Amino acid sequence: MKKTVLVLLTTGLFAIAANAQDAPPQAPQQQGPHPMSKEDRAKMKAEKEAQLNKSLKDIGATDDQIQKVKDALEDSHKKHEELRKDASLSEDDKKAKNKEINEAQKAKLKEILGEEKAKQFSEGQRAMMKKMPPPAAAPPAPAP
Repeated sequence: MKKTVLVLLTTGLFAIAANAQDAPPQAPQQQGPHPMSKEDRAKMKAEKEAQLNKSLKDIGATDDQIQKVKDALEDSHKKHEELRKDASLSEDDKKAKNKEINEAQKAKLKEILGEEKAKQFSEGQRAMMKKMPPPAAAPPAPAP
């Protein structure tokens, strides 16, 4: 009888210890490059749009110039996205291609805005980037 009680107690202790090590269930984390909700992304996009409009108005760009700049920036963004998804290129090739895209974008902005306004716009964009908080670190991988 003593052996049976001892075996049951030991088994119970092991079961308690094993259950204590299980992590509590967590809410599923969003995966991928955009861990934000659609509403948050839409809000952020609207804020970026407003900031871009303000930056361009501050340097004296016309409505036509503003639309052309937006189109040029969107075109560059699409090219960067395509390049990011292209698995056939090495990292060095991607860096070189990114540099080409950026140089083409600068040239297009100078063509649209003129030398002085393009310089003011670029300086304003750099100042805005410095004010932004650093990107959040990627969430840790789930434990196996």
